[in-house]
Amino acid sequence: MKKALYILLAVSIIFASCKKEEDEVVTPVTASIVGVWTPTSVSGTQSMSVTAMGQIVDSFDTTFTMTAADPEWELTDVEFTADGNMYVDGDTNSYTYSGNVLTITEDGESETQACTVTSTSLTVIFSETETYTEDYMGQEATITENSDMTLNATRQ
Repeated sequence: MKKALYILLAVSIIFASCKKEEDEVVTPVTASIVGVWTPTSVSGTQSMSVTAMGQIVDSFDTTFTMTAADPEWELTDVEFTADGNMYVDGDTNSYTYSGNVLTITEDGESETQACTVTSTSLTVIFSETETYTEDYMGQEATITENSDMTLNATRQ
C-alpha cells in the first residue's frame, strides 16, 4: 500500500511538472508592444553649448513637460502590428522590439531607443547628442546639443 502511495505521488509530481511547462509558453517579444498606443505625456531636457577658442561662449539648459491637455500637443496614436509595421500620422515604418530596445527604421535609416512595455503602458526614451562646427559671431565654434525625452503612452 505504501509503495502504491509513493508511485501515485511520483506520478502526480511528474504531471504537475509537465503542466507547469505548458503554462510557461513564451510569446514573441514583439507581441507585447503590438497594439494602438495613445501618447499621454512627454517630458525632457535639452541643452546646448557653444565653444570657441577653447572657451564656452554661450549655453542653455531647459526642461519641459507636456500632456495631452496642452494646446501645443500634436502627438497622435501609434500602432505597432505583429508583422513589424508601425503606423503614425499616415506614415508607415518598420520596427523591431527586443530586450527593452525599440528600433524604428524609416527610409532605410534606423534609430534605436530604450523602451519599456507593460500590458497597459509604453515608455520610450529618446536620447540624442549632436556636435557640429559653425560660424559663431565671426569665429569657428563647436556646438554641442543634447536632448533627452521620455514619451509615455497607454494602450487603447
